[in-house]
Amino acid sequence: MNANPLQHILWAGLLIDNHNPKPLSSAALVIRDGIIQQVLPDFDPDTFAELAGFQLMDLREYTVLPGLIDCHVHLALDGEDFQASLESWQDTATWLPRVQQALTVTRNCGVVAVRDGGDNGKVGLRAKQKLEQGIISGPVILSCGQAISKQGRYGSFLGPGITDLSAAIALIDQNLAEGADWIKVIVSGIVSFQEFGKVGGLQFTQAELNAIIGYAHTKGVPVMVHASSDDAVAMSVKAGADSIEHGYFLTVRSLEAMAARNIPWVPTVIPVACQEECASAESQEIIKRTYEEQLEKIAQAHSLGVTIGVGTDAGASGVAHGKAVWRELELLARAGLSNHEVLRAATLNSARICGLGEQLGSIEVGKSACVVAVKGNPLEDIAVLKKF
Repeated sequence: MNANPLQHILWAGLLIDNHNPKPLSSAALVIRDGIIQQVLPDFDPDTFAELAGFQLMDLREYTVLPGLIDCHVHLALDGEDFQASLESWQDTATWLPRVQQALTVTRNCGVVAVRDGGDNGKVGLRAKQKLEQGIISGPVILSCGQAISKQGRYGSFLGPGITDLSAAIALIDQNLAEGADWIKVIVSGIVSFQEFGKVGGLQFTQAELNAIIGYAHTKGVPVMVHASSDDAVAMSVKAGADSIEHGYFLTVRSLEAMAARNIPWVPTVIPVACQEECASAESQEIIKRTYEEQLEKIAQAHSLGVTIGVGTDAGASGVAHGKAVWRELELLARAGLSNHEVLRAATLNSARICGLGEQLGSIEVGKSACVVAVKGNPLEDIAVLKKF
């Protein structure tokens, strides 16, 4: 639920602000023009002298918390028909209503910001522009534009494919000129569902990746890397990536390196886990082993101090926009994170990963009043987040 850009007092039964160790009871947010002006514990409207002129929103039957953030989506894809999505990219009249529907569902699931991982048709980037122009509505969109991958390797639907370093530099410049917020680099292929532990090979040398990420940083733009293997993650950490996406089959050495360099991880469990539902019996076993090992690595990463963010890869095969966030949170809970840690991953951690930490991720004075309200207490039962 987003506050309107007027003057409001939002009165919560419980308030999870991501600062206090326990929820605040009967707390109120004083909101002006969409920005939190005050946080008032033990609110009593009879003693609040400034109440005149404010609209009081009585949410005492709800728990109020910061809006959720999905660090990894693909607005260009619908999660159902990959080929049809690709064919729609050249026709705005076809893709725009579909993207608007995805954004509406996403917002209705409590997600207030998404980071789009790019596409060759620039749909995610164009959607961001349409949102900023007021043509469509929805959560905040951060976009990568077109991803950088080697021509002829995995990722042709994410970017045009480059042949050399100069082409990579040119694509970075083009993305930035068109308004991209992040640069996306495809460092590896994808996880195999036919052979356990197998991942598509590396696309860049260490020197190439160092140069690509280094150039992006000289332009003041962060880099998210698609790195689905331990080798890819190790290379990306050395190159100074700003966030690791996917990261399957990681070693302790790589996790320790991520923790030491404060490089966050968006482990995207649901795009693998959801494949179990429709795979053959043989593939089901491989898929199950793959995502269960990923859950073990998440627990290990958390214990080592790696910052965990929430990303669903929404739009990938079988991954629905919006609702996949709930499933990803349930999987993080299965990995052993407490409900409080899961919520922080989906809010404060993800806001900081995306570069939105000054506006979103916690409830405090000066931040945007992008909050959600749910029946029940998600610190006791994470599943109540499905009840927006």
